[in-house]
Amino acid sequence: MMMNILRVIALTLFVVCLSPGCNEQNSPIDQHEKVYRALLLDGNRLLEKKKYQRAADLFTEAVSREPEKAEGYLTRGIAYICLEQYKKAVVDFTRAIQNDRTLAIAYANRGIAYDHLGRHKEALFDYQKALSINPETGKGPGFMERFLHNKPKTPDLRERVKFLEETQQTTENG
Repeated sequence: MMMNILRVIALTLFVVCLSPGCNEQNSPIDQHEKVYRALLLDGNRLLEKKKYQRAADLFTEAVSREPEKAEGYLTRGIAYICLEQYKKAVVDFTRAIQNDRTLAIAYANRGIAYDHLGRHKEALFDYQKALSINPETGKGPGFMERFLHNKPKTPDLRERVKFLEETQQTTENG
């Protein structure tokens, strides 16, 4: 697996250096950023093909290159949700949030992971936080699919928030 990652990096570097504008003036930082972006792009392509572990491996490489950027943690967390590794997903979404507190989708995805772990109070908080940052959160393609995994009806995030609020009130009153 490490050899595949190294091949992707080598191929990416090769392609990047063949692209127009690549010359001696490109700094190592620019090349580093290009490799990071290529890893994220390749990982997202693997997610689309449902090759979740391979995607997670590429996102891990991206995170090791740019640990201060939220995007790598966010995408790896999504791969972990798809792999049903919810505790790892929570860790990654939390790190993404630490790096960018305005990233509504990180809160929403962490809510999904908490929901799967049965931690409904935390899920509710994260869903509400995501919607307060961006009311359109959760309307993107595949978002609720990660949450429901083959359930017949796909509610939107607002419906889930309402359900969890009602459940929490019933629990507190009962």
